[in-house]
Amino acid sequence: YTHEAVEFITENKAHPWFVYLAHTMVHIPLFASATFEGSSRAGRYGDVVEEIDSSIGILLRTLQEMQLMDNTCVIFTSDNGPWLQFKQHGGSAGLLREGKGTTWEGGMREPTIFYWPGKIKPAVISDIGSTLDLFVTIAALAGTELPQDRIMDSYDLSPTLLNQAPSPRREMFYYRGQQLYAIRRDAYKMHLITENEYKADNQRTIHQPPLLYNVDVDPGEHYDISSHHPEIIAELKTIVHEHTKSLIKGKDQLVKRITSP
Repeated sequence: YTHEAVEFITENKAHPWFVYLAHTMVHIPLFASATFEGSSRAGRYGDVVEEIDSSIGILLRTLQEMQLMDNTCVIFTSDNGPWLQFKQHGGSAGLLREGKGTTWEGGMREPTIFYWPGKIKPAVISDIGSTLDLFVTIAALAGTELPQDRIMDSYDLSPTLLNQAPSPRREMFYYRGQQLYAIRRDAYKMHLITENEYKADNQRTIHQPPLLYNVDVDPGEHYDISSHHPEIIAELKTIVHEHTKSLIKGKDQLVKRITSP
């Protein structure tokens, strides 16, 4: 993947370009090249992380050598938390609860890095954002006009990145498939349904009343405060009602892909 990305950048360096590089690493089955075997103190998983780190270094050096770094925004993120079922081969969410396939913070909360020398000043921001927001944010950074004939489930984070303004995203809806499992507004996250781990025979739990956590002070989601804040539960339920009432559900593309001949 890294080699192909470098080739593409080299061939298109004189023109505007976009690269979406989705490594299958770090993912089972784990594989590390001979150069990286035994390179970490964290076993095979750590070796693969070392190789990913080296890959990113190669890409950044390529941008520097081609004098493209100051005109390129690099975004590094992930699509889910660790696959805890595979123990030391699945990674760790640290202090966050659960992992991949769940709507607990360990499954959904990811660090994201935006790197653009001369444009984005070094900073650490703890605020709500989503990979959904990359679409509108990249369009804004590139000076591209968006179509006005549709509703975008995406927010422009560029003022947050460039000027450290508060994130325009105040709400986050957590889905599994087409089912809404949780909602967050500012610091408060309400769980309607939960599942633990990511496996075929997992049982879901419907919570009535819903669970409520302040994920600013309790990101590990240890302390359910629903009984202390019925007014917040009521407010979040209203938001859920308005959201589901206005939502036009799309067709399940994953099922279509699996069942198509």
